[in-house]
Amino acid sequence: MFLQIFYLPRDSSNSDSSTSLYASVCELLRLKAAGNQAFKEERHLDAIKHYSAVLAFNIESHPFAAICLCNHAAAYQSVGQITDAIADCSVAIALDATYPKALSRRASLYERITDYEQASNDLRRLVSLLEKQIKVKDNQAGTLESAVPNQSDLCQARLRLSITEEEARKDIPLDMYLILGIESSSSVADIKKAYRKAALRHHPDKAVQILVRSENLDKLRREVAEEVHRDADRLFKMIGEAYAVLLEPARNKPTKL
Repeated sequence: MFLQIFYLPRDSSNSDSSTSLYASVCELLRLKAAGNQAFKEERHLDAIKHYSAVLAFNIESHPFAAICLCNHAAAYQSVGQITDAIADCSVAIALDATYPKALSRRASLYERITDYEQASNDLRRLVSLLEKQIKVKDNQAGTLESAVPNQSDLCQARLRLSITEEEARKDIPLDMYLILGIESSSSVADIKKAYRKAALRHHPDKAVQILVRSENLDKLRREVAEEVHRDADRLFKMIGEAYAVLLEPARNKPTKL
């Protein structure tokens, strides 16, 4: 378990170091379980808090971090913070490109903001990934059925892709209000406040902060950091576009007397 979650330094055989590591792992797993329970009970803000605490650890296992980020995204989605959820999924995908749930969830989030082109891109990746994983499963005896996707998952992904590609051809405008997390009745002040918060939170330069907390930064694959930054840059530009599109009409709204 320790090796799966944390990087073990060479002196980890030291009693004090091992005890500290054990305590950290126990706390991390406790927080993750608390987040799962809170989400199950629809206490989504509590779930966000617990998952955020998990992600504050120096998690060296990319698959484990990806699962926590995907859970974090689900909680954000439940409270309408779509851009936050997309950002989490993007980091999860960069950390573990073999995690189908992260691709599926980000595709759903893009669908929520009617970005069907990006949703289609993720679903194509998902279909390709599921095909490869099913092929590997068929060639390996004794694989746990619950551990890998099945043909039903693949058929569902293909159907989603077909529907989403059809929507993408309609050239539907993005839901700019949902991107900023505001109501259509929002004032100019509300729009500016939401934009400042989102732009600060999702600036590309901050995108890899969850990755660079590790003391073993030299082990971080360059392509992971580049993918995270690229996705963050696209999200940041989307936030800026939403601000520009919404601000002018809001300024020209007639004021109630």
